[in-house]
Amino acid sequence: ADAPAGMPQPLSWTRLTNTGNVVVSPRAGHTLTPVAHGFILFGGMDGRRNDQGNPSPNSDLYVFKPGSKGTFEWSVQEIDAGSAMPPARTLHTALAISAEEIFVYAGMHSTTPYQVLNDGWTLDTTCFEWKRSQFKAANSELKGCRTRRMTGRITEYLPQIRETVDPSSKRGLAATVGGRRSILGRMS
Repeated sequence: ADAPAGMPQPLSWTRLTNTGNVVVSPRAGHTLTPVAHGFILFGGMDGRRNDQGNPSPNSDLYVFKPGSKGTFEWSVQEIDAGSAMPPARTLHTALAISAEEIFVYAGMHSTTPYQVLNDGWTLDTTCFEWKRSQFKAANSELKGCRTRRMTGRITEYLPQIRETVDPSSKRGLAATVGGRRSILGRMS
């Protein structure tokens, strides 16, 4: 039965149809990040194994382009062999930092032996070139253990965060950023 007018409509799932020739292997631990021309799929695990026979993440890079009337298409993105490339990873974080760039951070490179990554990479999706991010030590104004690691764009927001500081907090810098309350560390 249809919902009465003015009432929220029920949500439903629609199975999309791949109209292209590329099929992405089933995977977990990958990221799918929106950009201006589609979505970028990076990394994850899909059953591949390393030389020792242990599960191994990959550095696959695909573009997902939604089509009309429930269709989509995948394309493989090859990176020039001479250019920089992040190590294969799973369980990482990725976010769009502009309409054409994504930032990938950390993740797990291996489970046996256990190897966690603590690096950052930016992908320019207009030319599909990776650039490694360099993290700097914080300036003397940032003394807390958590804020010491904050650099780049995060430090641009510190004046705004300081304006919303809860002075009654005994745990450190408590702020409301984007409607969400966070403990960011002690500020001296």
